[in-house]
Amino acid sequence: MPVEFLGQVFSEGASSVPYLPTILRVLPWAVLIYILRWFFGGETNKVERVMHGKVVMVTGGTSGLGAAIVHDLASKGAQIVLLVRSTQDYWLIDYISDLRKKYSNNLIYAEECDLSSLHSIRLFCTKWLDNAPPRRLDSIVLAAGVMAPPFSTRAVTKDGVEAHWGVNYLAYYHFLTLMMPALKVQPPDRDVKILVSTCAAYILGELDLNDPEFLERRYPGRRPWLVYGAAKIAVMALVAEVQRQLDEYKRPDGMPTNVKIWSVDPGIMRTPGTRRWLSLGSLVGLLGYLVTWPLWWVVLKSTNEGAQGFFAGLYDPEFGRGRGGVLIRECKVSPFRKPEIESEILGQQLFEVSKAQVAKIEKAAALERAKQKKKDEEAEAKAARNSKSEEKDVTPKPKSQKSGGKKVAFSDEADTIAAESSATDTPKSTNKRRTKKT
Repeated sequence: MPVEFLGQVFSEGASSVPYLPTILRVLPWAVLIYILRWFFGGETNKVERVMHGKVVMVTGGTSGLGAAIVHDLASKGAQIVLLVRSTQDYWLIDYISDLRKKYSNNLIYAEECDLSSLHSIRLFCTKWLDNAPPRRLDSIVLAAGVMAPPFSTRAVTKDGVEAHWGVNYLAYYHFLTLMMPALKVQPPDRDVKILVSTCAAYILGELDLNDPEFLERRYPGRRPWLVYGAAKIAVMALVAEVQRQLDEYKRPDGMPTNVKIWSVDPGIMRTPGTRRWLSLGSLVGLLGYLVTWPLWWVVLKSTNEGAQGFFAGLYDPEFGRGRGGVLIRECKVSPFRKPEIESEILGQQLFEVSKAQVAKIEKAAALERAKQKKKDEEAEAKAARNSKSEEKDVTPKPKSQKSGGKKVAFSDEADTIAAESSATDTPKSTNKRRTKKT
C-alpha cells in the first residue's frame, strides 16, 4: 500500500491523491501531538510477574490511580484486599463483582478501613493480626489521598485532624506501625513490598513538626499545596524511617527481614482529584476543565501511565534486591529534592510527634465513644419504659355499670381490687349479704 501510494505520487503528481494538501497540513500537528503525548506519558515498566497466590492490600483502589493498579493486579491473578471506607456501599459490591467477572478472579475482597478514622484503622489491623498462623501478606499499596483545590476552606477528618495531614500522613503512620508485626513475621524468602504514593508537590511543602496542622499559623486556603506538600514530606520521611526500623530488626531465626518500602511519585495524572483541583471545586471551573480537556489529555498522564512506577516496584525483582526507603520515579530510583527527608533525626522526631498525637486522638475518641454508648443505653432504657407504659394504656377497659340510675366507671385499679375481694370472699360473708338483701 505505501509503495502504490508513492508510485502514484511520482507518476501522476501530488494532485492525483485525494485530500493530500489537507493531509500534509494536518500531519505535522499530529506528529507533534504524538511526540508530546509520548514525552509526557513517562517511562513504561517492562517487567512482568505472575501474581497468583500473592496477597496485596490496596487503599484508594476504587478510583483513579488505585483503580488502575487493582485492574492490573486482578488481571495477573493476585488476591486483592481493598481497604475502603464502608463495605455497605452497593456501588462497591458491583465494582468488585465486575472485577471478578472481567478477569475471572474471585479472590477480590473488601475490608472496612476508613483512613479518616484512627479507630477504624485500629479495628482493621487488630482483626488482621488476630489470626494464627499469621496471615500471608506480599504487598501493600497505599494510593489513597486527598488534595483540596485552591481557595478552599479548612477540612478535617472524623477525628478533627486537618484532612491533608490526617489522611495523607497520620493515617499511614498509624496503619504501618500497627501492621509492623504482620510484616516482621513473614518468611525471609518472601519479598514483601510496600509502596506509598507521593507527589512532586512535596517540593513546595513546608513541614513544621511544632504545628503540622497549621493550627497556630494561618491556614493557606489559597495555597493548599503548602499543607499538602508538608504531608507528603512527612510521609516520605516516614517511609525512610520505617525502612531503617525494618533493617535494624533482628529476626528470631537470625535471617534478614526481606521487607522493602518505597515512596512512588506517579506524576500528574488525569484523576478525579486532579480534575477537582484544576476546576477549583466549582461547576464553572469544571466547565473550563472540559473545554480545555484536549490540552490536559496531552500534558497529563493517564492513570495507567502513572501506575507504571508501582508496577516496576511490584514486579521488578531488582527493586527487591536494592535499597528501601527511597523514591521511585519514572520506574527508577530518583534522589529526593529535599535532602532532609532522609535524615534519621527527622524520622525519629516525626515518630515521636506522631505517636503522641495518635495517643491523644485515640484517648479523646475513646472517651467520646464511651459517652455516646452511655447515652444510647439510657435512650434504650427510656424507650423500653415508654413501651411498657404504652402497653398498659392500650389494655381494654370494662363496660360501665349502673348504680342508682347513674353510670359508674371502674378504673383498672378498681377492677383489680374488686376481683381480688370477690376471690377472697368467704361463704359466711356471702350468706350475710344474702340475709340483708332479703
